Amino acid sequence: MFWMGSILAILIAVFAVIFLISSLVKVSPHEKAVKERLSKYQQTLEAWWHIIIPLIDHVQKVDMRERVINTPPQEMITKDNAVVTVDAVIFTQIYDPAKAVYEIQDAFFAISNLSITTLRAIIGTMTLDQVLWERTEINVKVQTELSEETAKRWLKINKIEIQRIDPPRELMDAMNQQKIAQQQKRASILEAEWAKEAAIREAEGIKEKQILEATWEAQAIERLAIAKAKATELESQAAVEYFKGPAVILEQLRVIESALKNNTKYILDSEVMNLIKKIKIG
Repeated sequence: MFWMGSILAILIAVFAVIFLISSLVKVSPHEKAVKERLSKYQQTLEAWWHIIIPLIDHVQKVDMRERVINTPPQEMITKDNAVVTVDAVIFTQIYDPAKAVYEIQDAFFAISNLSITTLRAIIGTMTLDQVLWERTEINVKVQTELSEETAKRWLKINKIEIQRIDPPRELMDAMNQQKIAQQQKRASILEAEWAKEAAIREAEGIKEKQILEATWEAQAIERLAIAKAKATELESQAAVEYFKGPAVILEQLRVIESALKNNTKYILDSEVMNLIKKIKIG
């Protein structure tokens, strides 16, 4: 009988431990929990440790963090009957966990579908040009309408961003062709500018070459003139130093003859006449 009492005590202790563990519920800082008692809502539990009654109370945790919902790309028709493909992302957050648990089965799936419906309705009121160039305005309109709709319930729309808007294929091809044409035009302009710059540099090089050649020629002429003048100076010095008497007179006559040989009329000054007299006397 003793061993039966021991087994019973052990079983009671194990049951007590299990009961105690089952009575403790931890709610993380990013969560809230909906507590039900006998399948009926009782309260919302904040982040902390809580004690419940096992088998009677039931706790369902709800993640309160912001969630990012990527909507699948959708084809939508603009006001001017152009088909565009739109891909958006939604930043949403639950603020009423009880309503999120009881009022809808899949809250975020519902938000995704609601955003697509709202986006399709807004784009249907805009032309293709407005859709392509007014992306920020579309984001604001969608966020405003979704916020008004979800505020009645349990969700908060923090932000909506349109990631991609693809215009019709024909328009994309035309835009690509225009882009290619602009690139070719830019390349032609650059080539023309390079050719112009090369021609200018070549002309400047030819001009500099001509200037250098003219400078060298002038310097050569100047040096030749200096050399001739120097030679004449040396000849004069030699004549003065080495020519004596009649030799000087003959050299002077040679100079006179050289100066007068191309003239038809002669005017002889007193110095020339004196030279002639000296020759006669000699």
